[in-house]
Amino acid sequence: MIRFVLDSDTCVFWLRGNRAIERRILEAGTEQVALSMITRCELTYGAWKSARREENLKTLERLHATFTTLQTTDDVSRFFGRWKAQLEGAGAGLDDADLLIAAIAHAHQATLVTSNE
Repeated sequence: MIRFVLDSDTCVFWLRGNRAIERRILEAGTEQVALSMITRCELTYGAWKSARREENLKTLERLHATFTTLQTTDDVSRFFGRWKAQLEGAGAGLDDADLLIAAIAHAHQATLVTSNE
């Protein structure tokens, strides 16, 4: 069972050497931690635009091989649509990618690990 979904920012902090994140992942067990396909897309985009493209793409291959990747589902689309409408109705906004990642975590009854507010 997936308990935690890592947001893109958390993955970047970990890949840049944040050992506290690594320790927590190892404590939870990699089989209980997942990435969303949206996170994979964001990380791949970041690697492609980086000065160390090849190195970063290889690092991402290892990361992707380590964790399950969660896809979008009908439940995800329902959560996303409802939340986006509610946020807009309240005059607030959230980046679609961040909202999708949150909806994926919620659909899998997992905790989203992020530094976003």
